[in-house]
Amino acid sequence: MLAPSELTKEEQYNETVKFLYGLERFGILLGLENISLLLERMGNPQLTFPVVHVAGSNGKGSTSCFVSWILREAGLRTALYTSPHLNDFRERIRIDGAKVSKEAVVESTERVRSVYDPDRTTFFEFTTAVAFDCIAKARPEVAVIEVGLGGRLDATNTTRPAVTVITDISREHEDYLGVGIASVAREKAGIIKERIPVITGAARRDARHVIHGTAAERGSRVREFGRDFRGIRTGPDRFRYESERWTLDGLTPPRPVGYQMKNASLAVAVAEELVVQGYDIPEPAVRRGIENGRFPGRFETLRRRPDVLIDGAHTAEGMRLLKNAFRTLYPGVRPLLLLGLLKDKNYDKLARIIAPAAAEVVCVRPQGDRSLDPEVLAAIVESMGIPVETAPSIPAGFERLMGRAAPDDVVLAAGSLYMIGPVRLACGVDDA
Repeated sequence: MLAPSELTKEEQYNETVKFLYGLERFGILLGLENISLLLERMGNPQLTFPVVHVAGSNGKGSTSCFVSWILREAGLRTALYTSPHLNDFRERIRIDGAKVSKEAVVESTERVRSVYDPDRTTFFEFTTAVAFDCIAKARPEVAVIEVGLGGRLDATNTTRPAVTVITDISREHEDYLGVGIASVAREKAGIIKERIPVITGAARRDARHVIHGTAAERGSRVREFGRDFRGIRTGPDRFRYESERWTLDGLTPPRPVGYQMKNASLAVAVAEELVVQGYDIPEPAVRRGIENGRFPGRFETLRRRPDVLIDGAHTAEGMRLLKNAFRTLYPGVRPLLLLGLLKDKNYDKLARIIAPAAAEVVCVRPQGDRSLDPEVLAAIVESMGIPVETAPSIPAGFERLMGRAAPDDVVLAAGSLYMIGPVRLACGVDDA
């Protein structure tokens, strides 16, 4: 094996990513003890920059992206940490909108590697420490940090936020987060800190009760979508944001507006809160941020005739939003569906939401160890009387559907963020 000094920069990066992926053997282990000790050994880089901390079941990635775009349009130096990535690990860590450099990933990985416990550190703990080190070195004015799983015991819950955000909540990861909306909400509400304002889009009564109760215990003010601020659709591609302080008309998020209006409104509410805290975020920056805030893999059109659409919907609520948004954009059209799900999701329910909308379905295995056997998924789809088959890989399934698609058809790839990266590559879109 060559010494690091004998490798090219590209080879060093590839070896680094290979090492990081090797940590996935530890699976998911929720808890803050290990990550807190690791970060302490590094000098707690996560405490050196202001944070907008975003949790939730649906829309947390899009909301994080909108917030980051608004801040950048306001001229602020930003960082954004999200997961998972689609094709390149560096998609997880962005500085001023650009993927962090390969050199930065290598350097921060080596720093974490010098102090971590090799017998217990998980992939997400290690990579979160890498992200915090990269971000600290960039010295952002605000970092937007998306929770990986849950919130209370997630590795990102070691930050000191200026604002916390909890998007809509649905049943998910119940083997980790507990059964029922209230249990999931308790884990999400675990990111609420003492006297730190909370912005939330949670709609279900049980979730709202938990969030308000946790905030009251910690003396944190809650601003709620639909009560303290709202988005009102005013046209096919625009909406108006209203709150006690701001009224912004003619906001135009990526289409269809109904799919992103709530997430965009949460981001505007965050900007409003940051202005109260002294940040200079003018109205034009908010407008440009909402207009430009596209997040790869969320209702993203990759090509035309036939149209290819991808969406990482992976909860029941997210899948319903996808189905309704598709019907709005393509009335009367039944897509050719490339479907792949994870085995730790409620895959039966997810399949029964989206598959009946399709003309035919090809089931594939998403990337990663948590993927569901496509034969199991195909049996569920077949039980609904929908034409279905399996393919040995994501690219093979996609090419099969593309070969059958007429110019007016739509090929839709959905079910997990872990399966849409290869579809983007197959369409020649490799930069997320």
